[in-house]
Order: sequence, then C-alpha cells, then structure tokens
Amino acid sequence: MGNVGREAALAVLPAAMATEPQQGVAARMLYFPAELLDCHACRLPLKPPIYKCEAEHRVCSTCSGLHGEVCSSALAHSKMADEFAAAASETCDYVRYGCDAGGVVYHLAAEHRRSCPHAPCGCPEGCGFFGSRQMLLNHVSGPDHSRPIIDIRYGQEWKLSLPLSHRWYVLLGEVDQAAAAAAAGADRHRNVFLVSLGERGDTTAVSVVCVRADGGAPEAAQFSCRLAVEHPGDGTRVIFESPLMSSSSLSGGAPAPGNVRALPVPNEYLSGDSIPVSIHIYKLERPSAAAPDIPTAVPLPPTTPAVATPSPHSAAATVTVALHSPTGDQSNKKRKATNPRKYSTPNRS
Repeated sequence: MGNVGREAALAVLPAAMATEPQQGVAARMLYFPAELLDCHACRLPLKPPIYKCEAEHRVCSTCSGLHGEVCSSALAHSKMADEFAAAASETCDYVRYGCDAGGVVYHLAAEHRRSCPHAPCGCPEGCGFFGSRQMLLNHVSGPDHSRPIIDIRYGQEWKLSLPLSHRWYVLLGEVDQAAAAAAAGADRHRNVFLVSLGERGDTTAVSVVCVRADGGAPEAAQFSCRLAVEHPGDGTRVIFESPLMSSSSLSGGAPAPGNVRALPVPNEYLSGDSIPVSIHIYKLERPSAAAPDIPTAVPLPPTTPAVATPSPHSAAATVTVALHSPTGDQSNKKRKATNPRKYSTPNRS
C-alpha cells in the first residue's frame, strides 16, 4: 500500500521531539506531505529505526540491507527521522463514524484502521447505507426499515419464530463491560449479529454472522454458535454448530445463502409462514498473554451437518418477532424513552 502522490498532510507536534523541558512554549502544529515519511524502497510508512544515506534516501530497517543494490551511498541511523516518525500523526478515517482515538501515529495508522471498532458496516437490505454499528442499529430500527432489534444473552438458548416474509433479523448481544467502562454509551459496546434466511434448493438456509468490519483484528471478540429447528410434529431437530462464527461488514447487504455456512431447513420443519429456530451464541474467551493467540472456545461438538435429533425437554427463552409492533418487558421502558429503536426482549420461561 504505497502512498506516492498522496495529498494528505501529517501533523507534527514539535514539543514531542524536545529532549529538554521547555517552559512557556505553546504547542504548534506543522504540516507536510505524508510521503516524506514513507520508505524510499517499499513506500510503506517509516517506523523507527530509520536509516538515511547521503543522497537523502530514508529507508526502513527491513529495506536497509538491500539499499546498496540501488544506491552507492552508505546508510546511517537517523535519530531525527525517528523522532519525526514518532511525532507524526493523522486522524482516523472513521472519526465521522464515532472514532475518538484522536491523532494516530502515522506508521500505526493502517493497523488502527484494520482494527477500529468504528469502521463502517453496510445495511442488510443493501440500500446503500454505511455507518458504525451504533448508526446501523438506529438505521434498521428507524423509519427506513422499521425492524425490531432482538436482545439476547450469551450461552442461553433463544427460540425465535421468524416470519419468512423478511429475510434478515438483527440480534444485539450483551454489553461488553470492559469496553463500556472505558467510554460512555453502552450500546456502542454491544455486538451485533445478523440472522439471514434464504432459499437453497428446496430448503430454507438459516445463517448467523457477527456484524463488524474489524472482525479480523486480534482483539476483536469471537463467537461460536448453534442453530436448531424442531419439527412441529415429531419433535426431531435439524442442527448446525459452528465453533467459530463468521463476521461480515455487510458491504454488499445480507450474505447470500451460498456465501456463508448455514443450516438447511426442510420445508416440513416450517411452521406456516415462519421458521421456528433456536439460537445459542457463545462468546469465546481470549487467551492469556502467555497462551497462543487463538480464542478459547466454550465446549462445543465439532461442526456437523444438519441432522435430526430428539428435542431435549429443557426450558428455553421464547420470542416471536413482531414486524410492526415489537414488545418488550418493563425493564426496557427507560431505554425506549431515550432511544427510539425497537427492542424485542425474550422473557425467560
């Protein structure tokens, strides 16, 4: 990802480079073309240690060993270039979507963009909307689509009766307490999931994805899921389990049935014009600093194809999605008074 010809300018705070304490000097911002801090060889942002030759070529440590092949001048470590690289910053591209990271060090900006939780997501309807997950929730529940938002808890079974007249439904996970403690706005720290329904041959494919544009970031929350649909007559179930849920930014709308792993539900398992589906979503634990960098899964059997099994006789939460008049329990009254989104919260039986 070269930055040749880039018109954006970087801001540098001179005081950040000072080696002696200075008093009575106000902070000032200087601006200069970003490519001045790009490696002469690979054109990627320079990060310390930086080397410079007599021909004023600035190169990163990775490219320093090959510089002699294109230039006869000897390289030397440039402390001043190191200081500039450490002080140069730019604003995140997603500040308009709510990112409040402030100035991001230039050579870390690309990494920040890949993991920024405010990176925009599209609308499941494919209407052209793009915004943060918070904006997306307001968009789909607002006048544009008037769709309910279904609250869920991790590790519990939720039975949803989803009308086939709509092909996608939005679930909202629990508040991430650790993230919410660092910033205001609880819903900004709740994970969003999309349940999609689509025709696949003579079956209805049911899939779940985590809606986020930063799903590949190391610190992004990861989930496993289990889907099950019970036969209305004999009580058998078709089941699908995934130890690691896929994520999607919905840049092209809701995922097509053939583009994501899904549970194929035979027509005889439908209940009239609705599909009765049970959903488990488990949040995976992050490993400790000394452990390998892979999530620790809540125990789940290996991913299996759809199979019929007897229905267990255990209590489960139940909710029927109302397309126009979603209902919720009394605990949501205060939130509904300040937030116009439509919530549908299952009541535990």
